[in-house]
Amino acid sequence: MRNLKSIVLILFLFSLSACNITKNLPENKTVLNKNYVEIKNTNTKFEKDEIWSLIQQKPNKKILGVFPFKLWAYNLGSKGKETKFKNWLKNKVGEEPVYLDYALTNNSIKQIKQYLNNIGYFNSEINKNIITNNKKANVSYNISLDKPYKIRNIDYSISDKKVNFFTLLDNDKTLLHKNDIYNAYTLEKEREQITTHLKNQGYYYFNREFVFFEIDSALNNNKLDITIAIKNNKILSPTKAGKFTEQEHKQYYVNNIFIDPNYNPLNKNQLVFDTLVKTIPSLSDDKPAVNYHFIYHDKLKIKPQTIIQSIYIHSNQPYILDEEQQTYKRLAALRIFKYANIQFNTITDDTTNKNFLDCQIKLTRSKVQSYSIEAEGTNSGGDLGIGGNLIYQNKNIFRGAEILRFKIKGAMEVQKTGDFEEADYSSRFLFFNTIETGAEVSLHFPKFLIPISQTQFPKFFKPKTTINTGVNFQKRPKYTRYITNFTFSYDWSVTDQKAHIFTPFDINSVKVFLSSTFDSIINNSSDLRLKDQYTDHLIAALKYSFIFNNQDINKLKNFLYFRGNFETSGNLINAFDNFIKAPKNSDDNYTLFNIRYAQYVKADFDFRYYNIIDKDNSLVFHALFGIGIPYGNSDVLPFEKGFYAGGANDMRGWEIRSLGPGAFQGTYSGFDKMGDIKMEANLEYRFPMYKFLKGAFFADVGNIWLLKENESYPDGSFKLNTFLNQFAVDAGIGFRLDFNFFIFRLDGALPLRNPAMPANERWIINNAKFSQITWNFGIGYPF
Repeated sequence: MRNLKSIVLILFLFSLSACNITKNLPENKTVLNKNYVEIKNTNTKFEKDEIWSLIQQKPNKKILGVFPFKLWAYNLGSKGKETKFKNWLKNKVGEEPVYLDYALTNNSIKQIKQYLNNIGYFNSEINKNIITNNKKANVSYNISLDKPYKIRNIDYSISDKKVNFFTLLDNDKTLLHKNDIYNAYTLEKEREQITTHLKNQGYYYFNREFVFFEIDSALNNNKLDITIAIKNNKILSPTKAGKFTEQEHKQYYVNNIFIDPNYNPLNKNQLVFDTLVKTIPSLSDDKPAVNYHFIYHDKLKIKPQTIIQSIYIHSNQPYILDEEQQTYKRLAALRIFKYANIQFNTITDDTTNKNFLDCQIKLTRSKVQSYSIEAEGTNSGGDLGIGGNLIYQNKNIFRGAEILRFKIKGAMEVQKTGDFEEADYSSRFLFFNTIETGAEVSLHFPKFLIPISQTQFPKFFKPKTTINTGVNFQKRPKYTRYITNFTFSYDWSVTDQKAHIFTPFDINSVKVFLSSTFDSIINNSSDLRLKDQYTDHLIAALKYSFIFNNQDINKLKNFLYFRGNFETSGNLINAFDNFIKAPKNSDDNYTLFNIRYAQYVKADFDFRYYNIIDKDNSLVFHALFGIGIPYGNSDVLPFEKGFYAGGANDMRGWEIRSLGPGAFQGTYSGFDKMGDIKMEANLEYRFPMYKFLKGAFFADVGNIWLLKENESYPDGSFKLNTFLNQFAVDAGIGFRLDFNFFIFRLDGALPLRNPAMPANERWIINNAKFSQITWNFGIGYPF
């Protein structure tokens, strides 16, 4: 309680400081303290957000909307004798006072008036009310909304019959509807939609300037009529000099597709090029085959089929804008090319009545092979260290834009050992007690690696295949471990928002060699789960993931992210062993290569909702649920597949993997606490502090549980009648150094509810102490 009083006192002192920020202001100046927006006479859903953005003068920024820290720093740096520190405080940290400007206030009223006209509230009234007290001004913008104008009729005026046909063909997707409130911004979106639709019907030279709207508002009862009009193209008259004549818009078809896969814009030498025509048969009888003309010198350095699979443009069909844009995206995904440039040139063909375009795709190659050395700071579950990587990469290893990546890595960490004391210090290097080294090879194919023609799959799937294998050596105070892995996975996207990952093979082999001291501790323990963490095992998993993300990086709007993962392991091997009646080892387990293999099923669901308040402030909600069920050849989940709570990315009021399971009251002792079930929810408000320094306030709720009773973890199992009373709660503040390309994060959280305490003593907020704050260091945002 004493600490809570201290917090209240600090807040009180801050409030006093806030009151004194106007003490040294000039006599004729008034600081803008706050803006208000009041809406009257509204019977419709009216959002204030746009009104706020139109107010041209904003008050000084405040922390939590209360304390103007930057203004306080500016004033503090301006007082007394000038020093380097005060100059830094004033000019770098501080912010000049925002003085009330009546001209900007009046301009804001004009902007709001124009905005209301644009959204149909034509005759609304706007007044300002300024209240000044102690050199601080509060400005209230009072808006009396008039009855909005609504759309009565929608008509079309298009003299070009073919353009009229295609426009009405897409009429069911129109953004304009009868009885909608008039909105000039919606008209602009409709103009863009019509333009895009016609460009997708072959009208290559059509642009938004041909579309205009005629508004008839001379009606009673706040109604108006809208006529959507499309002008014909104007060209110089062939018969009358200096005069213009109208011409209907031309629909264009793609004729030849020329591809230069080794285009160099700086090479002005005239070389003799060869041409290869690659024909792709049609998948349907109503469409002709597509010919692609490859232009090259010497020999092609990339397989034509690889490029063709990334080209959505089709010859002998109308030009389609969407196909051109998709082609740009897919070619950019082939990292063998640095730039892609698509051009269309008009050609004449007197044999038909059609208008044709020749398509030229010029591809500038990037460097194929590269070497790099990386140095990095590591943070493995809160254990800090340093690492380095030596990487070789080839972006066209088999002439199909396949990416080969070979990495040799090494790292050293200072690992916490809990109650375990190191017996052998000879393996230490400086103050590092953990050494890790390894190598891995990965192959990335821009297609499905299966014995089926790639033309059988839709191009919009964006198929990829990844093969990865590696070996890792870890020497830690408690044990030495060798990990060998192999993965084979497919991933594809149905839309820009939905992605799938299917991994039919994910094989991990773990060999563990315990130190003599730690081996005796494990052998004397009755905890089967603890023993299993440090036992040789093999995981042969099959995995599937679905990802949904509707974020639009070009727009400042709310978005959500969802990822669902499902995996199972050991079923096929176990079925085979049962079929052939394979022998079991001394522990009554089946083995593969003399290593016990795991058998389990696991699923987890990760949901995130990002409420974007503005470009600097956001509110993020995160929820996670996971469950893993061991069976058959496994009594417990493998150590790598269990669920954990505590650390930098979930329950930040606890150290890494130290929370739970359930209401278990045992001590931490340096062993990771693992569960079969995890439930967690987080709420985080992110805000700017100073340039690249960002801040956050957050709260975490969650825990892990066991599926079965375990005498080593009393009260640790999941029960419907008790689990709600076993949630842990923490809250805290975070500091983030955001350099765009990477983020350093320090989060401090105070446990508010501890399920390890007796049932009637779990809320510990009244006894909270600053010394109980847990600080977690992380890289990147937690979610």
